[in-house]
Amino acid sequence: MLASLSVLEIVLRVISPWALAIVVDHALGGAALTGVVADGLHMLGLGTARKDILVVFVGLGLGMQLVHQLVVMLHGRVSVSVGQILIRDLREKQFGHVQALTLRHHARTPTGDAVQRLQADTRCIEQLVLRGLFPIVFSFLTLAVMFGVLVTIDVPLALLALAIVPPLYVWLRFYARRMAPNADHARTTDSRLSSRLYECLSAIRLIKSHAREDHEQARFARVAGDAAQAWIHVGRQGTVFAIVNGVLTVIGSSAILFVGGLGVLDGRISVGTLLLVLTYVGFVYGPLSAIAHTTNDLQHAFSSARRVRAVFATIPENADAPDAIPAAGLRGEVRFEDVSFAYGDGPPVLDRVSLTASPGEVIALVGPSGAGKTTLASMLLRFYEARSGRIEIDGVPLDHYQLRSLRQQIAIVLQDALMLSGTVRENLRYGLLAATDQEIERAARAAHAHDFILELPAGYDTELGEAGAGLSGGQRQRLSIARAFLKNAPILILDEPTAALDTISEQQVVEAVHALWSGRTTFVVAHRLSTVRTATRILVMDHGKIVAMGTHDELRQTSLLYRQLCAQLAEPGDESRRVSTTG
Repeated sequence: MLASLSVLEIVLRVISPWALAIVVDHALGGAALTGVVADGLHMLGLGTARKDILVVFVGLGLGMQLVHQLVVMLHGRVSVSVGQILIRDLREKQFGHVQALTLRHHARTPTGDAVQRLQADTRCIEQLVLRGLFPIVFSFLTLAVMFGVLVTIDVPLALLALAIVPPLYVWLRFYARRMAPNADHARTTDSRLSSRLYECLSAIRLIKSHAREDHEQARFARVAGDAAQAWIHVGRQGTVFAIVNGVLTVIGSSAILFVGGLGVLDGRISVGTLLLVLTYVGFVYGPLSAIAHTTNDLQHAFSSARRVRAVFATIPENADAPDAIPAAGLRGEVRFEDVSFAYGDGPPVLDRVSLTASPGEVIALVGPSGAGKTTLASMLLRFYEARSGRIEIDGVPLDHYQLRSLRQQIAIVLQDALMLSGTVRENLRYGLLAATDQEIERAARAAHAHDFILELPAGYDTELGEAGAGLSGGQRQRLSIARAFLKNAPILILDEPTAALDTISEQQVVEAVHALWSGRTTFVVAHRLSTVRTATRILVMDHGKIVAMGTHDELRQTSLLYRQLCAQLAEPGDESRRVSTTG
């Protein structure tokens, strides 16, 4: 439809100026009207008197202009719809790719920069197609048609009309080379501005607690100033470009007016013909100017396109092998065999770790900060790939399972309970999208969350703010535990589920977690003795190695490091003290 409207617009541009030429030459100038036009008027029962010609062709010209404006309006509406659909499709595709990227990539990439690429840079597809490729094709087609018509009217004027094309082309090439790096720099400063803004708003509690508003204001002002200067420089270049482009087209139009005027004085062409030529020259120079201005816009679009392409060039998480199998129906027999891992070129985080966990076992991981506890648990979800060694579930290597299917068989409760915007019910259903309201309520009761949910303004339908704003840390944690109940997976990973709870709530959740452990393979990154004591086995980790293993009572007798950790975990009668929560 877009192409059809463009062709119709070109046709209307070709025929509409003829009405003006006929009015000037035959109605106002008095020249006799003959040929096909006169025969057509006679067939319609109209005369060729000057007044009749004036009325007929002014009305006809008005009608064609109105139709032309209607076509332009429809063309604009269709262009807007097509452009937004292109942007939507690109954003959806890029968002899917970003979700598939590794956690390591997300840790290195500022969130503001990722949002900028998804939100602003994806508009490049509209600019490239609807303000770039399509206008250029349309402009060259219009140029060809108008030039062809001009040749039939006056060959010298037609050739003169194209005289500015070579200098305009040279200017476009020169400008494009100078503009590209500046456009890239401007887009980069925009990303830095978005990253600074997102970081400040995310850390607003830290900023306010340290009274650093003025400090952050100054930092933001510097970044905002850099972005403003970058765009000012781009704008100045664009102004110079537009001026030179305008000067070239004005020179061309003036030359045609002068040469055509001499033709009128010599009697070689009529005034109406000169007006017709000038109108067509406007239609010729219009597309040339559009191409020139499109080149200006395209430099910004190309800059954004390069940033979008860089996202797609980033390698996502390991794709499933062709023979990967679904992980449905797992029993939960987990085995680590000589597993080693390091972040990039850093020191080993895990060093030849070996262990076996059977269904129903609760494996507690304890150790100093940086010992590798959380990393070990995360590798079950393939958040990270082992540098060497082998991880198996039910005797099958992890990379032989389909990744999404594998993660659906593992429930995880993070130390920082994460909530999404939406209702309480929607957040709980995240554990099992097909869960019924009754299943959701049972999971909430099991996590001792049902009572406080009912006290919320709209119960399970209460809208939560961003990141669960409006709930206490303990309430968010219990909702996170309820999600794990709802998922009902054979393997469970707990990053100390009681870390944010008071003593009374902790006891309730510990009882619920004990029920959740039944029949499942559970890994607990432990920070409180209430969790450690009840574990089937405790693994003491230090510098990426398992340095001791056993029950709580056994390790208190055999491991000095464990006894030191117990002193940090909690003194007798004081269960609230915790060991470091990172690992």
